[in-house]
This record gives sequence, C-alpha cells and structure tokens, in this order.
Amino acid sequence: MVFILVGCGEANISKVEPTPDASQSNTTVAQNEDSSKESFTPTPRAPELFNTGDSMQFNNLIITVHGIRESKGEFFKPSEGNIIPLVDVSAENTGSEEEAISSILQSEVVDEDGFKYNQTIAEDAKGSFDGSVGVGRKLRGEIAYEVPKDVSVEFIFSDPFKKWTSDMEVEVICCFTASPNK
Repeated sequence: MVFILVGCGEANISKVEPTPDASQSNTTVAQNEDSSKESFTPTPRAPELFNTGDSMQFNNLIITVHGIRESKGEFFKPSEGNIIPLVDVSAENTGSEEEAISSILQSEVVDEDGFKYNQTIAEDAKGSFDGSVGVGRKLRGEIAYEVPKDVSVEFIFSDPFKKWTSDMEVEVICCFTASPNK
C-alpha cells in the first residue's frame, strides 16, 4: 500500500529534520511557493516517497504515519475480497494554539484509478485520530478503511478548511509506502 499526505491551499508545510537520538530515520520534503503570483495555474507534481515512520510538518502539526496493520476483529468483517487496513497516524502540535483533527474531514484513501474508499469500524483499532490537540501535545490513533485486497491505495491527509484563491498552489505531496502485517 502507498500512503500519501497532501498539503493544499494556504497550508504551511516544511521539512522536519531528524533528531540525533531518533530511533527512526525521518525523510521529509517541502516546496514553498511564491504566494505573490498573479494567476493560479496548477502544476502537476510527482509525489515524494517516504517510509513508514517518516514525519512531515503540516502547518502547526507534525504528521507521522507509524505503520499499517490488517484488522483481525471478530465483529466487523470486510466484504468478500476486501481487507480492513488500520492506518496508525499521529499529529503533534508544535504551534501556539490548540489544533482540531478530524479523520473523516482530513484523511482519505484512494487507489491509482482515483476510487476513494470509506472509513469503517474496526473494534481492534487503537485510539482515535479525532479531537483537539493541545499546544505541545500529540494525538495518535488508527483509522480503519475497507479496501480490496489487491489494490494499492494512497493515504491522504489534507486541510479542507483552506479556501482556494488565485494566488495559491499545491505546496507539497508526500507518499508513505507500507503494507499491512499479515
């Protein structure tokens, strides 16, 4: 599975440098656009590839996809030919104000043909990636989706609250590559 983080509109996205004592290697990408451009002309960009555990600064949040595993729940089973991957993601607030996270509004999975797959319920999902993140705090949880077994999907984190105007462009697209532990 391929996971992608997308920053759009006025999002301020920048590089997160690894700390000397970090147990995982962090690879990040940032592309700052000149916001003084007169007309909006979207420019297609190839996604940057990241590994599970890499982090990305997204406005005042550091978003990290820690891993993905397949749900083994007893009560909520996928349809025939599907699986329920659980995406383990966190957001750390590095800003000066509380931040709101909504997995329904800010994350999705899509396949290479553009089909979007819905979130579902998995009783073995840990935590919840929904709620308020206080200054200096972290929110972590697993998000469940139902997807076909043999499809590659991209996990997209974005900010739907930003409005598009003529002087904004997509700033960065980041991919996370992982596969569920079976």
